[in-house]
Amino acid sequence: MATLRSLGLALALAASGLLPACTDNGPPDWPIPPPVDPSRLDTDGDGVRDASDCDPHDKNRWMEVSAFGDQDGDTWGTGLVQRLCTSSSAVPAGWASRTGDCDDKDRTRWRIVKDLYPDQDGDGATAPGPVEGCVGDPLVGYREAPGPEDCDDQDARYARGQRIWPDVDGDGYGYGTPKLLCALKPLPSGHALRDGDCSPANPFRAVPRAYGYRDADHDGTTVPSPGTLCIGDQEPFPPGYALLPAGEDCDDQDSTKWMFRDVYVDTDGDGYGTGMPQRQCAGLQPTQGKSFFGEDCAADDATRWQWRTYTHRDADGDGDTVPENGVLCSGATLPSGYDTVPRGRDCDDHNPTIRVSWTIYPDADKDGVGSGAQVTVCAGGTIPSGHSMTSTDCAPSDASAWRMVAYAHRDTDGDGFTVPQAGELCVGGALPAGYSTSAHGADCDDSNVQLHTSLTAWADSDGDGMGAGESTQLCTSGQVPPPWSGVGTDCAADDATLWRQLAYSHVDRDADGATAPEKGSACAGAALPAPYFTLASGNDCDETDPARTRWMVLYPDHDGDGVGAEPRQVSCIGATIPPGWSIYGYDTNDNDPNLSEDARSDLELDLLLNI
Repeated sequence: MATLRSLGLALALAASGLLPACTDNGPPDWPIPPPVDPSRLDTDGDGVRDASDCDPHDKNRWMEVSAFGDQDGDTWGTGLVQRLCTSSSAVPAGWASRTGDCDDKDRTRWRIVKDLYPDQDGDGATAPGPVEGCVGDPLVGYREAPGPEDCDDQDARYARGQRIWPDVDGDGYGYGTPKLLCALKPLPSGHALRDGDCSPANPFRAVPRAYGYRDADHDGTTVPSPGTLCIGDQEPFPPGYALLPAGEDCDDQDSTKWMFRDVYVDTDGDGYGTGMPQRQCAGLQPTQGKSFFGEDCAADDATRWQWRTYTHRDADGDGDTVPENGVLCSGATLPSGYDTVPRGRDCDDHNPTIRVSWTIYPDADKDGVGSGAQVTVCAGGTIPSGHSMTSTDCAPSDASAWRMVAYAHRDTDGDGFTVPQAGELCVGGALPAGYSTSAHGADCDDSNVQLHTSLTAWADSDGDGMGAGESTQLCTSGQVPPPWSGVGTDCAADDATLWRQLAYSHVDRDADGATAPEKGSACAGAALPAPYFTLASGNDCDETDPARTRWMVLYPDHDGDGVGAEPRQVSCIGATIPPGWSIYGYDTNDNDPNLSEDARSDLELDLLLNI
């Protein structure tokens, strides 16, 4: 490897003329040139010596310049100054010789200008200013002088605006610091166009409402006292405030007093006074020793204070009165024995045991119902014995009967079943047995207690409980008697073992124990008779021959070796395979009883079974 390097260096020096070429004619030329001064070397041949060349190995770059990064290519850079090696005094693309770009991603903006007014949407209206702006030349998004106030400087469609206020409770009235809303924009949620919410957190209260009257003591009576309250438009005024007057309170600090009234001196405390009236601020009750009412008829007796009239008297105290007019000094009510309304009509006001005048009828049998002519008797509070208020007794001498009762049905034989029959009986509490107002069954024979119910019946000649033929009506005890039946569907009227139709789905007509499918119905008793069955037993191939009961696939066996050969056929057979036939069909020579298997076939079968 060192030899190769030496050879390469020798070739390079020879090519540059620094070494004499080797020839086969003898030693190099003389004299040998002096060595080259390193300070004069120009390795890349770009005309600039290596000592001054910023990249002595690249002839396309030799001059060093100062530059700043310029991403947007607007000739204004940013960041720290960098030293670049290039081919001229001009900086390469992506770099700039000056710095200070305020937005190195937008070539239309590179300088900071103060005292500008934002107009980002270019509609001539400006946002609040002055501000500093990163701009180019000409100005874009800003103006040197303010224009009309812009409510949305991001959309040229909106300029004019109106003030809105925060509306926390959503009642349409705001409160707090206002904001500017563009005139064409919808009102944002949580703001209102009206200011002055007196309760910003309550959606039911917004504008102060005026009241005109106060009720400080809450007695329901007001005094004039105008003011305002923060409540909702539909909210009622709280207790103690009112828009309209309610009376005129003479003392709004005391709930027991609210109106001026005339009072009288009440010495006995019965609520009624005497003398001249006095004016006093009071409530429902007067002060101690006073009364709202005058003219006490007994000023010193608390149990009496007013004159009361009476129109009826009860001298004997039995509770019934007689007419009598008068006046008494009494209390809240008239004393006992005096009344303003009648109570009964005392026929004898001197005897407390006799007071009622009864208009009644004699009741000789004392069953509570009288008869005969009406009489008048002065007695006590109950009907005197032996008399009644009614006179309809149909049996005056029989205490067990007193009224006429109609009946509509009879049960002559007493079997509990009736026939229609109308009439009327003189009875007491109820109709006697055998008479009723409503039907009980329909007795077909009211002269025989054993017969009462009419039933439809059919003749049952074989006694199996099922009848047949034409039906007839029988008068019975409730059960159809023999030899009749309440059912007329006997399918074999003369055979007691058969009486109903049963469905079958299989038959065994040759009685060989194997059935064949067949559907139908048969006249039966408790169960289907032979040859009919509901369940299959085998699959009989010939219902006319009991010796043949099944279908089998058989092969002809000509040589009698027990193995047959094609052609096969389906045969109707009995319990055994008939001679000359076999259930096997693989005999390779059906004429030789000693040859029945195919070795090749056996091999193929073994291969198939071992797969």
